[in-house]
Amino acid sequence: MNANVPFCENEAAVIEAVRRGAWEEDLRAHAAGCSACADAALAARVLREMQAGAIAEARVPAAGWMWWRMQLRAKREAAERATQPITLIEQLTYACIALSAIGVVVWNWRAILGWFGSLGAASHWANLSIQGFFVSVWEKTGVLSLFCAGALILLCSLAAYFIFAEE
Repeated sequence: MNANVPFCENEAAVIEAVRRGAWEEDLRAHAAGCSACADAALAARVLREMQAGAIAEARVPAAGWMWWRMQLRAKREAAERATQPITLIEQLTYACIALSAIGVVVWNWRAILGWFGSLGAASHWANLSIQGFFVSVWEKTGVLSLFCAGALILLCSLAAYFIFAEE
């Protein structure tokens, strides 16, 4: 041990006495005469005062307010958990719609190009038939349309299951 650093075996007892706030007379007399114990007592006293100040400044919210906040948080989390299946089905539905639209466009690319080409010709304005375009799309994509309708029914059934499964 370094000879320059004072050490006393009563330091722990002095610190504990300061922490408790109860001094024994012989320990107080020893701390008054021992420089190591006097320093330890001073440091312990400063720390105790800092702790008391921090406790006095601490603002603990009212229990009723904290309970209300926790109830609000629990309701928000429950609502979030309840809407997760609905959100998932919504996203799947949007993906199916987008894929179906892409499929229809790819499947009927030539018919779409022909229809847009007829828009540019002035002589074809009278013969332009949007109904004819959709009939040709149905003839070419009837199976695809039935598949999409089946997928929609399946997704609706799955959504209903997730909604009513917890009840």
